[in-house]
Amino acid sequence: MDFVSLVSGMISLIDKNIIARTNVTSNVLNSNIVKVENSFHFQPDQEAVLIDYGYNTNGYSPTSHYDQYEYVRVKNIIDTRTIELYTNTISNWYVSDQSFLQKTIGNSPLYSNNLYYGDREVIPTDEMAVCIEPTGFNNDWIYLQGGLSVEYKVDIIIYGKEPDTELGMEILNKYTQAIYQLFLSELHIDLDAPYTPILANVTAGTSTVVIEDNSSNRENFAASSTLIDEKSYQIQDNLKAEHDFCILSVSPAIPDGSGKMTVTMSKDPVLSTPFTYSYSTTEYATLIRYKRYFYDTRVESGEMGTVQKGSAYLRAARLSWFGKEVEEWHFPQTDKGVPYFRQITP
Repeated sequence: MDFVSLVSGMISLIDKNIIARTNVTSNVLNSNIVKVENSFHFQPDQEAVLIDYGYNTNGYSPTSHYDQYEYVRVKNIIDTRTIELYTNTISNWYVSDQSFLQKTIGNSPLYSNNLYYGDREVIPTDEMAVCIEPTGFNNDWIYLQGGLSVEYKVDIIIYGKEPDTELGMEILNKYTQAIYQLFLSELHIDLDAPYTPILANVTAGTSTVVIEDNSSNRENFAASSTLIDEKSYQIQDNLKAEHDFCILSVSPAIPDGSGKMTVTMSKDPVLSTPFTYSYSTTEYATLIRYKRYFYDTRVESGEMGTVQKGSAYLRAARLSWFGKEVEEWHFPQTDKGVPYFRQITP
């Protein structure tokens, strides 16, 4: 049972998809074209906000942590690095001012520092906030030996502002709907999934990828040695993905100073099955290893209302989520109840 990585993974999922912050890579001078690092998590007709001077990031005064912001709406995603807006920006946005674009709903942005592990007694009254609260678990043997199905229960609590207005309720409902749909689209939520950028383009019909040679990659992207690891790897970029790969070999076997290593992959542990598609570094080609698999997840119910936090009353919504995974227990187990004996000298 591991609630820590589960809740951390859920927070990361909300951060990447609901907040979806991406830096501006070219000055936006009264234009409707915004060049960004990655448009992957944005879609047409979504609301967004442009902010500069590192809003809500470390190292800035809490009383002057941004210079300006501007609400916009996305018209089209032209490509991975280009977003088209419905109208030209009113202000100018400079790379030198650390300008960035992020999603918003109803002109009420949710920021990463307002995503909390566990509920809080006091929630900022002037900002949206989301708390991920573990509430319980249960388990059941589903096969011997020895598959234990563990069901995790988690509450997703969304706090909004303006509890006495219709607009405040509307904004809260929209955020609740967005998070609800996000977790329905992520039925097999990724947890403990190490990933690494692919350093060279991958051509369809080949079976090798080049990644950075470091201690983390050597640990997580080694040749598959067990049945559990054989189908645990996925390759993807912003346009396509393939999964259920095993790793046949890794070269070089020991660091050679090049800073790179080549991983040979296949969908069959014996026969070579090459990639069906090509993957590009300009589309953020990535190699992923999946260590945990949730075979059943769902937001099964929700509640809406008003709650008191400290001296303030806030709009709040509570989504009840569950996720099921199988833990492998191996038998016979070493008996921890045996008495302690001194080592016998031969």
